[in-house]
Amino acid sequence: MNAPETYYTELARTQLDRARRLQQCYDRLAIVRLLFVVGFVGLLIFSWSTGFWAGALTTLTGTVLLAFGVRYHQRIGQAAAGARVQGQLAEAEITGLAHQFSQWPDGREYASPDHPYAGDLDIFGPHSLFQYLNRTVTAIGSHRLAEQLSIPAPHPVSETRRAAGRELATRPDWCMEFRTRGNELADDPAYARRLLEWANRPAVVTGAYARAMRFAAPALSAIGIWFSFTQQPWQLGLLFFIPAFLLLRRYSEAAATEHAYTAQAGRILQGYQRLFQHMEAEASELPTASAAIGRLSFYVSQLDVRYNPFVFMLEITGLWSIQWLYRLDSWRTAHRDDLPRWLEALAETDARVSWATLRFNQPTWTEPELTDEKVLQATGLAHPLLPPTGRVTNDVSMSTDGHIDLVTGSNMAGKSTWLRTVGINIVLARAGGPVCALRLRTAALQVWTSMRTHDDLSESTSSFYAELKRLKAIIEAVSDSEQQVFFLLDEILKGTNSRDRHTGSRALIRQLIRERGAGIIATHDLELAALENEPGSRVENYAMEVQTKNGELVFDYKLHRGVSRSFNATALMARMGIDIDPEDIKLTHD
Repeated sequence: MNAPETYYTELARTQLDRARRLQQCYDRLAIVRLLFVVGFVGLLIFSWSTGFWAGALTTLTGTVLLAFGVRYHQRIGQAAAGARVQGQLAEAEITGLAHQFSQWPDGREYASPDHPYAGDLDIFGPHSLFQYLNRTVTAIGSHRLAEQLSIPAPHPVSETRRAAGRELATRPDWCMEFRTRGNELADDPAYARRLLEWANRPAVVTGAYARAMRFAAPALSAIGIWFSFTQQPWQLGLLFFIPAFLLLRRYSEAAATEHAYTAQAGRILQGYQRLFQHMEAEASELPTASAAIGRLSFYVSQLDVRYNPFVFMLEITGLWSIQWLYRLDSWRTAHRDDLPRWLEALAETDARVSWATLRFNQPTWTEPELTDEKVLQATGLAHPLLPPTGRVTNDVSMSTDGHIDLVTGSNMAGKSTWLRTVGINIVLARAGGPVCALRLRTAALQVWTSMRTHDDLSESTSSFYAELKRLKAIIEAVSDSEQQVFFLLDEILKGTNSRDRHTGSRALIRQLIRERGAGIIATHDLELAALENEPGSRVENYAMEVQTKNGELVFDYKLHRGVSRSFNATALMARMGIDIDPEDIKLTHD
């Protein structure tokens, strides 16, 4: 059992056992609490029957004890729930170490068919890189992680992320506690945006009259109530409520607009508060975030009360909505500039926990070396989404200044997987993560792919035309001197006849080289291998072979220098029951 598995197994055992013991304590205390309430009611009846002071003392003492007991009981329940969640998170990580990671969100909402590489490299969606490493608990953290995988970072930014992720990887307990606190947050992806929009809105309760009425309304209401019950005609007492009523009418629309930004946000803000409390021990720039977010959560929850049908008396006697709108205005004025910084820190920390967890779970992965040299060099490079027991590693070493590796091979030999292996590890390196390799040294490469092209019925587009559009985008990207493109092309121009495919592929390769583009091209077209022998060639041939042993096809998925000499399509078809003339097979191989 490796170190991560040992850690998670022990954590799951201890936390689930702790949750069981705390739950038993909680259940016993629930019975004690019920008995206390019954006894307290009986004692109240008896004490008040004996005299005022005995009744008052019993009421005060019992109420304090009951309040303390309820809070203690709730803390026990919360602790039991937290321990249970952390134990379940540890169990999920054990499952993840066995390469079963479908239990985490896959980020399919971030997928875009026009992205340079996300679709072909399985960055988002089921069984994707995002799903493999995603441990975020907030919507803004999930979005930040998706951005990091979608937008290659400059080397300095990537190195900063890498340093922070490495440091946090040494504290798995901190990461697990962060995830436990945010486990049931389930915030809306648009909530943070609405919150920032709200923070930049102008104050609602303005003017000296409105501010003065915050204090005057309760006094006027008290006078009105006294007058109505003690004086004649009692109806005159209602006049004291008119100023509050008019002020409520004046602010009713503004209150509704303000409430649209904050409605039902108290629970989410409480979740943010718990996360900020955990972060404050590590981040000196967040000394007041949790307290301020806690106040905001409370103010928002009190404003939510305005929709309670029984709150009318609080509105008319104390201007309930206006009181809390004023407090929200004050909060906004005090923290308008702080809120974006706090949410930025929360998003970064949330995404960083995912990278730290990846590093902790995969101690054999390595940190890439980012260089300004135009090179891509890797040893023991493997695909992270393949099970560790089935991974086959290969090496790569090439200039990224107008050089192309041409990989030939038969069907199912592993060419497409090799392209994805190279691409997905470059994405990890640029995002600030570790890579599934013994060593990786890379320039600041912008990956572009053309591997899965589909027809589009909505645009009446064939798969061949869709591929041409994709290749056009890659050519334009290669021509852009501001980025260093590394392309991964699989069976280019496969939608046309063999002669057109060969002619077009050869012309495309030469153009990409002239534009100083670099990349790897996988193909069945063996005639393209002749490009390596042209004067001044920047093409190198590699092959992935298939062997036949005892009538069975054997795949080693290893990359070899040279041109493929194996053929397996006819053998596969024969195994499927298609009668193939041996002479045809001989002619094909010749």
